[in-house]
Amino acid sequence: MQIRFGTDGIRGPAGSWPLDEDGARGIGAAIARWARVGDEAPLVIVGRDTRESGPALVAAMLEGLSRGGARALDGGVMPTAAVSCAVEAHGAQAGVVITASHNPWRDNGVKVLAPGGGKLLDPDPLEQELRSPGPDHPGGSIEPLADPLGPWLASLPRLDLTGLLLLVDAAHGAASQCAPAALESMGARLVRVGCAPDGRNINDQVGALHPPTELHGAALGICLDGDGDRLTMLVPGHGPLDGDDLLYLLDDGGPVVGTVMSNAGLEAALQGRLIRTPVGDRHVALAMAEHDARVGGEPSGHLILAGGPPTSCGLYTALAVLARHADAQGRPRLPLPVDGWTRWPQARRNVAVRAPTVEVEAASQARAAGMRVLVRASGTEALVRVMVEGRDALLVEEAADRIAAALRDGPPGS
Repeated sequence: MQIRFGTDGIRGPAGSWPLDEDGARGIGAAIARWARVGDEAPLVIVGRDTRESGPALVAAMLEGLSRGGARALDGGVMPTAAVSCAVEAHGAQAGVVITASHNPWRDNGVKVLAPGGGKLLDPDPLEQELRSPGPDHPGGSIEPLADPLGPWLASLPRLDLTGLLLLVDAAHGAASQCAPAALESMGARLVRVGCAPDGRNINDQVGALHPPTELHGAALGICLDGDGDRLTMLVPGHGPLDGDDLLYLLDDGGPVVGTVMSNAGLEAALQGRLIRTPVGDRHVALAMAEHDARVGGEPSGHLILAGGPPTSCGLYTALAVLARHADAQGRPRLPLPVDGWTRWPQARRNVAVRAPTVEVEAASQARAAGMRVLVRASGTEALVRVMVEGRDALLVEEAADRIAAALRDGPPGS
């Protein structure tokens, strides 16, 4: 079966090919060959999240990288952004993160980072190497990565959080130790949630996708996902802040890059400065470069900020939001101004069917009624994702239900 990179790398059930040890060795060897420039062994940095399957997959990945002729550096448990910063700091030719991000513990995945630490924007050459393997090279090696978190920690904005009580929920994932430590180094007091990984509790009713309903007296909540690249913020007296809220809070008056999933209310608030892309932060990164935008992201909480880590970082984003609304001494002014824009009602459905090959009539009817409709195959799961947006919440929900039902029933005569 051909290995393909979706919107965020390879992802699926751990222990099933290609996310088993044989698959990881083959992918590692292909990455080593793909990353090679000339006769010198490419430097590849590897990190992982806290899943039970992670250590075995990392060991196999390192073996494959070495077999393919790479000098592989093992950083252990690292948020994706920490691997990204290490790739940039060490001048590595590639980075690999063994993670399934926000998925349950039974899944795992492979994210590949390009030279400079950014997301792999064009996976075709690597996929070609997987389809038609070239020769392996001698000279590969496996070594530990010294100070794996150092470059990432150095990239974080420094604020005066002295005495400020914050809730941090790291989804029992890769940032469970390092995110609280970074906040405490700035003087914050913490309420910890989701900071005790056991290999199987990653993303289990915690983190950015399942933020706490209680702040326990904290002035603000910072909720990350399993590999630390998503952010949901919590503000007392307000619902969770998603990526659209964060884009609004970080708006600097220039172009802002969102996706087709970004809320139309944000588009109205930005008065024509929102640039939409397909789903996936690599599309966001390309559009930011094309339009010289300083900020871009997705409603999921993946944000990319110019001057920050080369890939999305939930903790960096949270600190950047606080820095933008801080006084001259770097002390955040709270509460954050979260009510400056009006969100259009939006309904989403995940439908366990193959990607539709024809337009669903219910979707056409919703568009004709003035709603914004998106029906797309997921890039990370075997689902079709439906989004309907409009000014009337009841009509939006009804339209989403009709579209989902039509997808389940299939086209007429099927």
